[in-house]
Amino acid sequence: MIMAKENISDRTKFTCIQCHGSTASQFLLNCEDYYLQKAYRANYSRCENCGLIQQAPLPTEVASFYDAYPIHQKKSFLHRRMRQWVMSACYFHTHQLLIDRNIPALLIDFGCGDGWFLDASRDAKINLVGFELGSEHAAHLSKTLNLPVYNDEQSLLRDYEGKADVVTMHFVLEHLTDINRAFETVHKLLKPDGIFYFIIPNIASWEARLFGKKWHNLDSPRHISFPEAEAISQLSERWGFEIAKFRGVPFPNGIAGSIPVALTGKFRFLIYLVFLPLGIMLSRFFPSGTAAYWLKKN
Repeated sequence: MIMAKENISDRTKFTCIQCHGSTASQFLLNCEDYYLQKAYRANYSRCENCGLIQQAPLPTEVASFYDAYPIHQKKSFLHRRMRQWVMSACYFHTHQLLIDRNIPALLIDFGCGDGWFLDASRDAKINLVGFELGSEHAAHLSKTLNLPVYNDEQSLLRDYEGKADVVTMHFVLEHLTDINRAFETVHKLLKPDGIFYFIIPNIASWEARLFGKKWHNLDSPRHISFPEAEAISQLSERWGFEIAKFRGVPFPNGIAGSIPVALTGKFRFLIYLVFLPLGIMLSRFFPSGTAAYWLKKN
């Protein structure tokens, strides 16, 4: 990893998207898109106030980064079952909502992807709602899942403000250019003592240090920032949450997806499959590449 200590405030204007600090040091430079091979190359800097690692400068337009993004595409039945078996430990366990309930719980999932988490979470004791920023994708998911999937925050707040028991974001925060707005919106949606559950790549992990710019979970340029403990603590205090629990969770793609890039210079699915068993084993024994947080609304 390139972790130069040069202060960048004089070279280019820096504003931290978490604490609004104005000074930062370079962290990773000239990061390629090894996954989709987009031409854009990102630079990452560490805020000297809160420690947040983010792109600097921030991209002015991000929609093009997601052209042909496979996360949003419908998967085969075999793929869905395999993903549920391999990666279910990362996702919110809805059985926590089903204990001693007389009325159904409300769960709102931000960033539904292809909708598999909502589909797998169906239960008579849980009301499910989704949110996707793209209007066409949200409408498609709503029709496919037969569930309400919003693409407008104001409409979502109008219908569900103060009603949610749980709001989930699975690999979403790192994509956002305004994480304060995300925390504010979630706080408004939750009931008192409601849970905000999210998972994010841990850029301080051993696998991130091992693979550097070729770490699969860096996913430049789609990943805008990497909040670590200090930034999460500041965000929680600012927006009325307390950190109830956090821990590493097993996510094999960080390892299995990095090895093809290290060997060939790009992500290759067949090589990824070959090394997936190794990724599963290492992530189960040493689950540091992905972090899960449970925040409780005060």
